[in-house]
Amino acid sequence: MSVEVVALVVLVAVFAVSAVRNVHMGALALVAACIVGVLVVGESFDDVLGGFPVDALLILLGITYLFGIARVTGTIDWLVDRSVRLIGDRVALIPWAMFVIGTLVACLGTSHAAFTIVPIAMSLAHKHRIHSTMMGIVMSSAIVGGALAPTSINGITVMTVARTAGIPYNPALMFGLSVGINTVVVLIAFFLFGGRELIARSRGVGAASGAKGSGGSGPGSGSAGGSRGRSVSRDVAAGQGGGTAVLTETAQDRLSGYQVLVLASIPVLIVGFFTITLLEIDLNLGAVALTLAVLLAFVKPDVGRQALGKIDWNTILLLGGIITYVGVLTRLGAIDQLGEVARSVNTPLLAALVICVIAGLVSAFASTIGILGALIPLAVPLLVPGGGLEMTGFIYALAISASLVDCAPFGTTGATIVASGVEEERPRLYRHLTAWGLSMVVIGPVATLLLFVVPFLGG
Repeated sequence: MSVEVVALVVLVAVFAVSAVRNVHMGALALVAACIVGVLVVGESFDDVLGGFPVDALLILLGITYLFGIARVTGTIDWLVDRSVRLIGDRVALIPWAMFVIGTLVACLGTSHAAFTIVPIAMSLAHKHRIHSTMMGIVMSSAIVGGALAPTSINGITVMTVARTAGIPYNPALMFGLSVGINTVVVLIAFFLFGGRELIARSRGVGAASGAKGSGGSGPGSGSAGGSRGRSVSRDVAAGQGGGTAVLTETAQDRLSGYQVLVLASIPVLIVGFFTITLLEIDLNLGAVALTLAVLLAFVKPDVGRQALGKIDWNTILLLGGIITYVGVLTRLGAIDQLGEVARSVNTPLLAALVICVIAGLVSAFASTIGILGALIPLAVPLLVPGGGLEMTGFIYALAISASLVDCAPFGTTGATIVASGVEEERPRLYRHLTAWGLSMVVIGPVATLLLFVVPFLGG
């Protein structure tokens, strides 16, 4: 058995052991990366840890810390209530409103900026008893749909790689197809996870039920701000246990000076990150968020200490371990070998399916941009005259297949969604997003190839 096969078998074993023995998958993957990388591959320990995704984890740390402060102070509850007023009694419009907002933000330079919307969306879902999985899929679809815009890093990367490889590419069409497919995904998730009930229920009924502490997507649905006339800002505002009251009961439309500072940090984060992106300053979104959080903690240290408990360290460890191991696989050449297997298939359509499945599977655990940059050149033999798939939408199918899986909690997008969920809902949200994301590894390629490739095979 070759070293590459051994490494892939170990990855499968990590999933199996984690599922059977309920051992933390991130910790298992990190240990496996060290053992396989050092003892099997022969890398140095520094090389193995060099694949640890510091940038991605800094995003998770900064975002969850900053919005942890917003939750502790009740600012999120105030913002949630004010936002939903625009929707009126039609609670069913909340997921769609967040989908539109998230998509628009993701279009502007980098999809990472849309991560700032995720905690607000998940708080809205918890407050109004919207299924957290539905909202998680909504936000993932918004982020990955907007990410393939010609104004976003992912879209620019795909366009550059495709044109460098000499493949015809229409960036506007790519964006339109991406948003269209993700809209269908959101529609399916909407009806699978309680959309009919949302249509039948008014926001007033939902808020009243939440104020009485009735069911919903998890315990504590009656979070602070559930009443339309007043808002209670507590440490338990987002349905999370422990802690003491940070603020007293206040009129809903009035914010304290500190809450105003916290609220102002959100647009500062978004605008500031867009600014440094336009100026081509190499600065991580998480670093910006962490800076704002530290400044707020400096003003009120007690709030800063309480907000540390809102950081989802389990998700950070999960993402770090998985990506570190995938880095070992990539340097070993196991990913390239999978691509070669796809190219060796004699039937062009089957080869296209294999490449799209590989793109989805690897993208679930690693960088979507990285895997597209590696696999798009592999598609060239299929697209040249005589290759069997010339002048079709294969590149569009490949890019969308690699992005649909991003809701899985093994990547930055899915991990941010899980970390932004209410604490008692995270285990269920993790399971659902894992199942949904991994199902997209197969469903995405099949659906996109049927839509964008098969109709043109006879042309």
